[in-house]
Amino acid sequence: MGSILKVTEFSATANKTLLVDDLSFEIAEGKITGIVGESGSGKSVTCMGITNLLPKNIRLKGKAVFSDTKGNQTNLMELSDEALRPFRGREIAYIFQEPMTALNPVLTCGYQVEEALRSHQKMNSEELKNKVLELFKEVRLPDVERIYKSYPHQISGGQRQRVMISMAVSNEPRLLIADEPTTALDASVQKSIIMLLEEMVKKRNMAMIFISHDLNCLHSLADEILVMYNGKMVESGNAEEIFNHPRHPYTKALMKTRPKYSESGKTLPTIPDLLQKMDDGSFVEKEFKTGIRPKMEFGEKVLQIENLYKSYGKKSLFGKSKPLNPVLKGLNFELTKGETLGIVGESGCGKSTLAKILTGLEKSSDGSIRYYEQNLQKGQHIQMVFQDPFSSLNPSIMAGNALTEPLMIHKKLKQGEAELKALDLLELTGLSKEFYYKYPHQMSGGQRQRLCIARALSTEPSILILDEAVAALDVSVQSQILNLLKDLQLKLKLTYLFISHDLNVVGYISDKVMVLKNGEIEEMEETASIFKDPKSQYTRFLLDCMYE
Repeated sequence: MGSILKVTEFSATANKTLLVDDLSFEIAEGKITGIVGESGSGKSVTCMGITNLLPKNIRLKGKAVFSDTKGNQTNLMELSDEALRPFRGREIAYIFQEPMTALNPVLTCGYQVEEALRSHQKMNSEELKNKVLELFKEVRLPDVERIYKSYPHQISGGQRQRVMISMAVSNEPRLLIADEPTTALDASVQKSIIMLLEEMVKKRNMAMIFISHDLNCLHSLADEILVMYNGKMVESGNAEEIFNHPRHPYTKALMKTRPKYSESGKTLPTIPDLLQKMDDGSFVEKEFKTGIRPKMEFGEKVLQIENLYKSYGKKSLFGKSKPLNPVLKGLNFELTKGETLGIVGESGCGKSTLAKILTGLEKSSDGSIRYYEQNLQKGQHIQMVFQDPFSSLNPSIMAGNALTEPLMIHKKLKQGEAELKALDLLELTGLSKEFYYKYPHQMSGGQRQRLCIARALSTEPSILILDEAVAALDVSVQSQILNLLKDLQLKLKLTYLFISHDLNVVGYISDKVMVLKNGEIEEMEETASIFKDPKSQYTRFLLDCMYE
């Protein structure tokens, strides 16, 4: 089994900043190589640099020798853009994290896959369509004729990713590079996509590079694993060695920071808790004593939902209403002060619709929402923290202004009072006063999410809805944010609705778990009961999709 790609002494520099430093590795035919590391470690820069898909201001050095089916070897890094075209898409194909932005929204799915085929193969229109339908069947898309004619927004996230996979494998590439292809997907869809990719590699005898910030995701998938930190490869080996006998302190620390149901009630370790970086660049392991959090005392009933329905209707040509299937079908549940309710379920089950109704962004079709036994009015009592902190913040507004604006509008504070309160909120969420004058692009992902939490707390809500609030963050940063949320809950007596597709995170943070399926509550029990003795077959299915 030969080597498809041999990368030697690869380096990438942008504006005198070293992004990747002296990286060497090999990718074998028929094997899956996982590259793992936190944001900024150089994973994507390396893989995009192989076929020079990076901005022109990034300077590359080293070799990336690619072997084709005839045994011819080519150093890709010596080629011009023109000479690289036959390799891009034909020999080396990419699957990206977010299929909605990777696909063109104004072209049908079928046309976009045909376009990929047309670039490298000569086919007439009938042959192109037949090939696309064949590919759609291979990636197990339902109703292939409908999806062929559909635009990306008309199909689900998992279906969009399958379209991307069919596009990537359409020209029978030797190497498939999957850059965080399952991060934005539900656990069940995530598992099915990973199984599909694994099947594709074996069936076509391709090689695959699978980039992830989550070691657990690679556990059952990868043959070889490269661990990267700050532009360097700190450890490599087969998956068995890396998972059972990690050698490097950073690899060990990365594994320990992963939130787990079994760690519920304990303080999660973060990378700085476990590692100390020395002046010579080496790491020294630190002893971390896990703290047990004080038990949260639940208070009175804070929220009561009765027979909550939501359906979306549309007007026909003559103004008559055409009701669609309801998204929420008579939800009944209640929350007590200081409690965390985890909400899980696949895409389309109604999780985000429920959150929008509770925050006043949508109106319910029927049912009642009572806050402290009163009908819920639009206001400050319930606030939301979203998945992507960067798109949640205005890029042209400094952190200080993002905090003072809601304080002056909702709390009627004067400028000076609002500024002092904003500084208190920054301190409360673990940010120094210097952040008051920083823009979102000058912060890390974790710092931006802290700012979003501070902004949500500015109106002094009783309930925070956290909609995939840690999904876009690295595992080590996830730990910091989860610790912060637990600390804030204890200090401010907050009640949380925690929406997530990651059952490990839900199990760690939640007191109770609600399982939603097709707009109905399939099961709702205390977290321990859900994880140890699920009553519903659907809950068992979701738990089976969980990475341990």
